[in-house]
Order: sequence, then structure tokens, then C-alpha cells
Amino acid sequence: MQNRNNKALCLDAEWNGRAKCSTCAVRSAVLCADLPEELLERFLYPVSNCHFQSRSQLYEHGKSGEYLYTIRSGMVKLEQSMPNGTMRIVRLLHAGDVVGLEALVGNSYHHTAVAMGEVDVCRISTRTLRDMDKNIPQLHDQLMQRWQNSLDEADDFIVRLSTGSSTARLARLLLKFSALSGDGGFIIPGREDIGAMLGVTTETASRMMAEFKRQGWVHESNGQSTYCDCIQLGQLAMD
Repeated sequence: MQNRNNKALCLDAEWNGRAKCSTCAVRSAVLCADLPEELLERFLYPVSNCHFQSRSQLYEHGKSGEYLYTIRSGMVKLEQSMPNGTMRIVRLLHAGDVVGLEALVGNSYHHTAVAMGEVDVCRISTRTLRDMDKNIPQLHDQLMQRWQNSLDEADDFIVRLSTGSSTARLARLLLKFSALSGDGGFIIPGREDIGAMLGVTTETASRMMAEFKRQGWVHESNGQSTYCDCIQLGQLAMD
């Protein structure tokens, strides 16, 4: 179920910082980025800015797809249950990505979307987007581009994290987090999440991370941000 503790900000009448989409700090990177201000004012009033705490669900697999979410900050993982009952992380989404696109062409979500750390999103109903798609050609083009980006990301996830040795896959995962962080420092996921992304057990993920630390390929700063030896990890990733 959707986390009941998430806070809607933009549509909260008591929030003094209520903002318009036209002045959004990350508008250039998100869905509807190219729409003129008059169209934003006309169509996007139903958009709400929501905050999800770490590990809370944006939506659940199989549930009715009522909303799409554009990530303003943070990271979201898409989980899928395997036939043996284990959970596999099939994709990672970050700032600028749209979560739940499948809801536009079907009645339910294909995955469970979970916040990795605190996540800030803009939520818009699928009904509103369908209406916009009929009336705004620019939006249709953007939606098609988002679909393609989603496919490219899924392909990249499979190639990077599902092929090669477990050591190479872990190196690629850490390099991905390092690249997304901008300054190189990032909050490392839990061992269970690492295992679910790489298709290994939690115990194996723990052993590999311990070995990477012993070798000096990764290190923590102040017990929070993790930094990588990108040159060494790049060599490992080529395995």
C-alpha cells in the first residue's frame, strides 16, 4: 500500500512554500519540461509534491495504476517477486525519471516501487496525463522519449548487473551509484538490496562488500557517504 505518512506539499494550503510547476527547480529534467507556462497552469494543478520516507512504497505490484510519479530527488527501486518467493530488484530510478509509466497503457502496476532513502516526487493522476496526451502534442513526444529511456535503462540494468562474475557486477553497481551521486559520495544500499540487485544471497553480498573494503576499493567517510576507487573498480567491472 502507499505509505500513509507521505506529505503532500504543493497542494497543502498550510505550506507557505507552495510553488508553481513553472518555477520548479528541477523542471528542466522532469516530465512536462518543455510545456509552456500557460499549459502548466491549465493542466497541472492536480499535481502534488509528495515526500516518501526510506523503504516506504510508492505503489504495489498488481494494484490499480492511478498515478505516475516524477522523481525530484532520491532514488526508487522497482521490485519483482520471483517464482521461488525471493524479491529481485529489476531497476533503479533517480531524479528526472518517471515511475509507473505502465499505468498509462494498463490497469495495474507491473512492479512494487520502494523508496531507497528519502524520496521527493511529483505525483500526477493517469487520468490527467491521458487528457493532456490528447490535447498537447509536445507531451506525447515526451512520453515516448520516457518510454525509450525506460527501455534503455532496463537493458543497461540487465547487461551491467546480470552478466559476468559477481565481483564484476558489484563493481559496476558501485560505479553506477558513484556516477549518480555527482560528487562521488553516496549512501550505500543495505546488503539485502545489493543481493537483490545482483541476484546473490545477502550473505554473499556482505562477504563481497567486506572484501572490497579490505582491498581499499571502497571506503566510508564519517560513517555515512561511501566513496569508490573508480579506477580499480573500472578494471574489475571489465571481468
